[in-house]
Amino acid sequence: MTLTLERKSETADGMGGFTETWADVKDIKGVLCNVRGDERVSADKLTVISTHNFYIDYESGITEEDRFTTSTRTFKINWINNAGGNQNKALIINLKEEV
Repeated sequence: MTLTLERKSETADGMGGFTETWADVKDIKGVLCNVRGDERVSADKLTVISTHNFYIDYESGITEEDRFTTSTRTFKINWINNAGGNQNKALIINLKEEV
């Protein structure tokens, strides 16, 4: 499945404030899987609920501030696991589908 990586950007609104928008960064192919039941992933001493895992070949520059989308769905990035360790071969990205 191909998901679109999006990054938040701010644009001046001309009145001293900013408007936040999401801009497409790139399309990334991988395997999107549902997380079973109420499986929880603990990261940074916070317990977060992930609804999906996205398995991809290693990509640099993806952060928890980004998100993934399809034409009808949006996924918040909870945690990024470099499954290849120091070899940087694969990422497991824990996602929460926003509804």
